[in-house]
Amino acid sequence: MKKHLLFFSLFGCSLAFGQNLSQGAVVNFGLPGAGQQVFQFAPGFVGQLIPPTTTFTTNPTDRWFSLGQFAAPSQTLYGQRFQYDDRALVMGYTSLNPNNPRIEWIHNGGSTAGNLEFRVASSFTSTGSNIVAEMTPQGNTYFGKYALGLFSSLNPKVGIGFNENDCGLDVYNPIQVPPNFDPKAVNVRLDYAGNFGYGVYSNVLGGFNSIGVYGNAEAFEMSIGVYGRASLTSFFSAAVFGECSAIGSGNLWSGFFDGDVYIAGGYGPSDAKLKNSINQETSALTKISLLKPVTYNYNKVEGLNLPQTLQHGFISQEIAEVFPELTKDVVKPVFDENGKITSEVSFKALNYVGLISVLTAAIQELNTELIQVRQDLDEYKANDAVRGQIIQNTPAVNGYSIEQNVPNPFSDRTSIKFQLAPGVESATLSIFNLNGAFVRDYLLNGNSGEVEILASEIGKGMYIYSLNQNGQEIISKRMIVK
Repeated sequence: MKKHLLFFSLFGCSLAFGQNLSQGAVVNFGLPGAGQQVFQFAPGFVGQLIPPTTTFTTNPTDRWFSLGQFAAPSQTLYGQRFQYDDRALVMGYTSLNPNNPRIEWIHNGGSTAGNLEFRVASSFTSTGSNIVAEMTPQGNTYFGKYALGLFSSLNPKVGIGFNENDCGLDVYNPIQVPPNFDPKAVNVRLDYAGNFGYGVYSNVLGGFNSIGVYGNAEAFEMSIGVYGRASLTSFFSAAVFGECSAIGSGNLWSGFFDGDVYIAGGYGPSDAKLKNSINQETSALTKISLLKPVTYNYNKVEGLNLPQTLQHGFISQEIAEVFPELTKDVVKPVFDENGKITSEVSFKALNYVGLISVLTAAIQELNTELIQVRQDLDEYKANDAVRGQIIQNTPAVNGYSIEQNVPNPFSDRTSIKFQLAPGVESATLSIFNLNGAFVRDYLLNGNSGEVEILASEIGKGMYIYSLNQNGQEIISKRMIVK
């Protein structure tokens, strides 16, 4: 009872103070309870003038507070207002928009306006408190323990600062949305006419493991963790663009996909102006013959989403012995369900695309050999056609004879001995290919002798050489130049 009497005594003293105003005040000194009123005021307000202010006005330099109904020149406030040196804090309803309550911070917009602070304290006696949010005179609002200092350079309209194990922003819907809705947890739209704009900009700095954007989707029919679309026709458009600017030649990737990858059309940089030290592939067929194509099945490895169907390919360690530049050591991070890196798995990878040019060169080399084989085969076939017309190891015909060239086959030079009929001192040795085309003539002088033929004079292949007298073929034989 003494506590209540003390309270109302102090309250009565404040009402008696000349600067507190009330009209038709009704005071009931009963204990608060159901249906009882301790005190009541008729329409009006309770106010307090703070010296040197002498009247309740909207002059920015006045110092006062009010509680109740306050009539301003353009509106009526139902609530409370605290005004102090070119700034004021208003809470309640206004006649201009009576449906929406408001908390309004009024200031002069100058450099001395300060910030609107939201604070929390853990003690009723301590003078210390922590800022949990701030609003600047320009309307920027910052949340978090280190709110304003973190964002002064970026000057965002809304900023969230956090530390330790805090989560900066958590958007969560605990109730399942009905099937006739298409909800969006976060919707970002930016309309601009400038040179560059970001819908979402993520920057993670420091630490040992960083993930700029992590997406996880789980659905009964179709799940897409991250979806990118570039729908406006422009000079350059990319639905998803990855760039690795780290320096080094180790485990660096502009894109890393753990699982099957589908590409509807793929291109890579191959312009001559982007390359140097360009050399023709050589001995590709010999190198390809060292490879060992295999079929295999992948093991089930934790952290790797490997296909479990029959595979065709090579073993990276074996490829490294022939083409070391086409293999690379990979260290892949392993994530938990929340996107946190828990471990890693290392393995060797193979650049299958790089093998395409080597295989192409091998096919070209094989094709060159095949063309030569076909030419040789055509010559053998032509030789079979004229074989019946060629006289091998034939004895002298009317006193003429030529022997088989020695050596045969030859690659440098060969010799052919001849004998002419009695009284004949000159004749001709003519050479033809197996298609019957003339190649070269050699003049034979004297009744007998030997003629030398150089491989450089007629080239590689199979030939027919004939002894001719006065344009008549007398004897023919075959020789081979390697």
